[in-house]
Amino acid sequence: MKCDSRAGGLLRVFLLGGAGLVGQEAASLFAADSTVSEITIAGRNPAKATQAATVIGEKANSIKADVMDEKGIARLIANYDIFVNTSGPDYRVQLPAVSAAIQAGVNYCDVSCDGPAAEKVIGLNTKAKAAGMTAIIGIGWIPGLTNLMMAHAVNRLDETETVLACLFWPMADLVKGDTKKIAAELRDAGPYSASWETAMRCYSGDCRIYRNGKWVTVVPFENEIALPHPVSGTVRAYPACSAEPVTFPRYISGLKNVSTVISFSPFPLNELAHQLASRIKAGEIDTKEAALSFIETAGSDPDRWLTLTSKRDLELAVWINALGVKDGARTRYTLVQSIDWASTGGPLYSAARRLLKGRIKEHGVLPPEACIDPMPFMEEVASNVSGRQKGKKLFDESFEELD
Repeated sequence: MKCDSRAGGLLRVFLLGGAGLVGQEAASLFAADSTVSEITIAGRNPAKATQAATVIGEKANSIKADVMDEKGIARLIANYDIFVNTSGPDYRVQLPAVSAAIQAGVNYCDVSCDGPAAEKVIGLNTKAKAAGMTAIIGIGWIPGLTNLMMAHAVNRLDETETVLACLFWPMADLVKGDTKKIAAELRDAGPYSASWETAMRCYSGDCRIYRNGKWVTVVPFENEIALPHPVSGTVRAYPACSAEPVTFPRYISGLKNVSTVISFSPFPLNELAHQLASRIKAGEIDTKEAALSFIETAGSDPDRWLTLTSKRDLELAVWINALGVKDGARTRYTLVQSIDWASTGGPLYSAARRLLKGRIKEHGVLPPEACIDPMPFMEEVASNVSGRQKGKKLFDESFEELD
């Protein structure tokens, strides 16, 4: 890790994508850290970067930077103590960002969730080790906390065969209002939330899952499963092109099946995502246009796409299902996350802080499960949530013996 620029032990953070929602959350946490002296908010739009830096306060400054310029990024970060990346879309930016960090020999964290990108980035592990740096990839909420929840679930069983990260994603509130106008403005303005593009990528990319002890590529909508929801009965869900199935079996031995599965709510939105995914794969539209079309189409016909069957359709749920053996009996273990402490910027900050403090010793390209002890880390993340009720549980868990 580069330390030349430290003054009195204080640390410098280079935050790419710091003008976005996740970046702003992380920047606020870094700004409140007494060991951090400087936070540089970097991005393609200098006006937004400057505005974000002004909000953060006196520790923050701004700079224009394009992640696709690897050599340029490597030069910019050379005298920083850590490179934190919240830019997107993940499948485009992760590989050049990690490559730049390796060139500069600077430690790195990101929140990227794209499975195919993660597979490419893991291929840089040897170069990262040789550079004496550590890149922790996918340390947000999903993936990130989900990886660590999966690791905790494996620890709770004596033997584990199957582990699923499950997301029930309510979207009705995200596509309300005059969505045709919103989509038109987004098209004209250019910048938009890369999270929407990532949502389309979940279903349209090459979806890698771990099945029967090997990685296979599947078409999400041809692999529907019936999933026991923790409060709403059974829901239909689909494999997503997320990073957990790519990384988890590499570091947690003995598993046969690993997947991340998603169901949008209301359920008809899955049909709309399927239609758009098919058009992406056919080359008719790209993921950005698909994301904007998703917003526009859902809002233009709410009776078809946005009809709710219950109030629970508005509740985000994240949980882990693990199948294996406990005390000699075949058992399903379920770990359900309490949402009030979970975020994307919180885990990113906590992981970066561990790197800054030298608490993570391993070098290389590492997912969370390879270098972080699950429960102490998640308790630390929760402790940084302002106003969280002391003593409130992070999770609910259950064991169900199967015939």
